[in-house]
This record gives sequence, C-alpha cells and structure tokens, in this order.
Amino acid sequence: MKIILPFFLFSTLLLAVRPITGQTFFKFSGNIKNYTEPAISFTVYRNWVENPLELELKVDKKGSFYAEIALDEIAYCDINIGDVGYFLWKIEPNDHINLTADFQDFENTIKFSGLGSDKWTYLIEQKKKFEEEKDWDYELEKLKKISRKGFFDLTKYLYDEQIILLNKYKSNLSEDFYSLQRADIYGKYSFHELSFLNFHKIFNEAEFDRFDLKTFQAKTQNKSYEYGHFVEALIENHNKIGQKYNQSIMLEYESIKSYFTEKDLIDKQLIERILATKILNYLDNYGASEETKLLVASFREFSKNKVYTAVLIEKLSKLQNLQNGREAKSFILPDEKGNFVSLKDFRGKNVILGFYASWCGPCLEDFRNLTIVENYFKEQNNLVFVFINMDNYEDFKKLLIDKKPLGKHLNGIDNPDLRKGYNTELLPNYILIDKTGTIISDKVEEPSSDEGRALIQQIERLIK
Repeated sequence: MKIILPFFLFSTLLLAVRPITGQTFFKFSGNIKNYTEPAISFTVYRNWVENPLELELKVDKKGSFYAEIALDEIAYCDINIGDVGYFLWKIEPNDHINLTADFQDFENTIKFSGLGSDKWTYLIEQKKKFEEEKDWDYELEKLKKISRKGFFDLTKYLYDEQIILLNKYKSNLSEDFYSLQRADIYGKYSFHELSFLNFHKIFNEAEFDRFDLKTFQAKTQNKSYEYGHFVEALIENHNKIGQKYNQSIMLEYESIKSYFTEKDLIDKQLIERILATKILNYLDNYGASEETKLLVASFREFSKNKVYTAVLIEKLSKLQNLQNGREAKSFILPDEKGNFVSLKDFRGKNVILGFYASWCGPCLEDFRNLTIVENYFKEQNNLVFVFINMDNYEDFKKLLIDKKPLGKHLNGIDNPDLRKGYNTELLPNYILIDKTGTIISDKVEEPSSDEGRALIQQIERLIK
C-alpha cells in the first residue's frame, strides 16, 4: 500500500519570515508555558491541487514563537503542538492571531486574541460542542446501520445546530470565512448522507437530484475542502450507477468534465479542481503514459487555472525523467552523521532507491520484507539499498537509532532539487537503478508482496 501525499510540500523552515513589499501576511504568535519541544508544526493549504507549505515554527526557551506567512486569500491550516492537533482551520490575510496556553492543561487554558482571532475562538467552541462533549460523527456512524429516517433527521439537526453556532459569531467574522464555513458544514453532512445511501446500496438518480449543487458561489465551492470532497464523491458514485466509464481514464475524465460542459450542474472552478486532482492520481498510478500525457494536454486546453496547469506539467515532466532508460538524477544528501553522499558514489552497483518517512506505516513494514531481499542477494555483492528519508532531520536520526533499518539512509527534506527530480509525494516509492546509473524500473514490485519474493524475481530479471 502506498500513501499518496497530494497535500505535502516537504519543506521545513524555521520562521520568522520577513515581509516583502506589496504582499499581505498572516501573522501567528504566542506563548505556551511548560512546552519543552523546539517547534510547533504549521501546514498551510492554499488550494487542494498544489502541495501545501509545511512549516516548523521555532519555539524559544520561554515558550514564545512568532511567524509571518505570505497569504493573498483565505486558506486552511493544520496546527500540531506536541500531541495536540487542530486540523483544517482557516486563516486570512492581515490576521494577527496570538495564542496563549499552559501545555500541562492545554485544552482548558488555550486562548486566542488579536485581529482575526474570533474565528479560532469559534472553531474551538465548534470542536468542543460537536467532537468533545459528544462525538456526533461516531453517533452518525452507529445510526447509519439502523434507520434512514433517524439518520437523516440527525444530519439535519446537526447541520442546523452548526449554523446556529456559526451565526452566533457572524458579526465578528469576515464574509469569506462565513461563506466558506457554511460550505464546509453543508459538504460535511451531505457527504454523511451520501455515505448512508452507498452503505445501503440505494443511491440512484432520484437520490442524486436531492442534493443542491449550486448553493454556493463558484469561488467558495472550489475553496471549500468539505464541499469539494463531497461533490467529487457524488460524481464518482453517479458515474458508477450510470456506467459512464469502465476502466478507461480518458472516459472518466470526459465524464467528470461533462458535469460542467453539458449538464451545467457544477461550476467550472470546482470541476477544474476535481479534474486536476484526478489527473495527479492518474499520473501516480500510471506514470507518464500516452493517456496521461493526452489528459494533461486536454486539461491545458480546458482550464485557465495557471496554478493547476503548472502543477500537472511539473508532475508529468518529473515522471518522464524517471522512465526506464533515463539516467537517474544526481543528488548529494546528508546521512545521519552529517556526511554528504552522492548517488554517483554507488556507481558500479545496482541500486534500489527508496523514499520513506518515519510516520509512514507501509514504509516501515517494507523494511521488514526488504531484509529478506537483502539477504537473498548478499553473496552476489552487486545490489545496494539506498533510502531517502523525508522527515525533519531530528526524526530521521531518531528512527535510525530506534529501528536500525537496513541499507544506507540519507535525509532529503531540505533539498528542492530532489523533489523536482523524484516522486517524493508517493510513499513508499522505489526505483531500480543499474550499475551505470540508468533507471531500469520505475515500477518496482512492492516489498510486502509475497514477503519479498515478487521483488526478488523482478530484480533477478532486470539486473546482470
């Protein structure tokens, strides 16, 4: 199993960022008493096609931190403070939100102040009411198996209660935040209802028509995480009942596009987002094939979104550089001791080059099976295992101490050229390189397949 990370830009920065004339910024500062870790994690999602910006905000010995992040419109963020996490919160240009808390009693002492802080105060109350006092998502999951009426009555009740809470803060919220939050609430409970219909296998044309797909402005539809997630799932299920395509990515692409071009059910901005993420998934699954090249070309003709188009072109170009017969892109990366190692250092040996992270469960499972592969080829002494870790440097070193995995390990988190040259968004990810530095397989068998036997057979076929 592979983990595709369409949302992750592997870039770890220690802030503060300095202003650039003409730009608007989101400012985030605070003080956390009794907090002993050196940083807090902060991830910014400007849209749902580009990789997000993943930051490490430095915390000083007194528990204080400060960051300025360039931002030109409302965006989402994840905040991880030790083992406490807040996910898909919203930030806006010109906000300056200050956080204070005592880490030993974090949930009861957290407070926000400053420009734009009312939105986070609302989000804390929303979290408390709908997740902590009672886990309503869990209640819906239990009810899903029992009663349609009860389930849909509860989704309506929860939607109404969410809107009542949102309206309580409306006068202190921006119009952009209010509209986007409403779209997220609508998308969340609509997705729950779609899930119910699929669970009982009763989704049909009549059920499709019950959802209102033009409730929000086009820009809000496209920006909303929950609404976009719901509409993408709705289209996928509607296409399945209509048998609009069968194992053809070209037909699937054209069918999705038709919801704007022919049916006019969904605004173009959201269709562009859905199509772009679909093509990214196609590229991950099928590589730079003739079909995926045609899809990228088709999207360029259809869409005026330069950001989405640039992401697709960059991804396609990267995969073309990784095709069999191409020379593997060179890199120089540090190992756990800080010594720099080049890919060229392994010339004269066949190389399995792998990408992984300490939080990636399938990656760690692969190490166990790769030990079998390594032992099988040990006597031949012509195959080396080189692994590039995409964690921050401290987590990278800790993993090697705790797990002691096989092979040579390097850290690639701060190397932009590595991200341009290799498919680092897909973990675990492997390529096979021969003694001359030429890629001989960009589609390596999963090490967990048949306890490594499938990979052993593939290597034996390819290396000499």
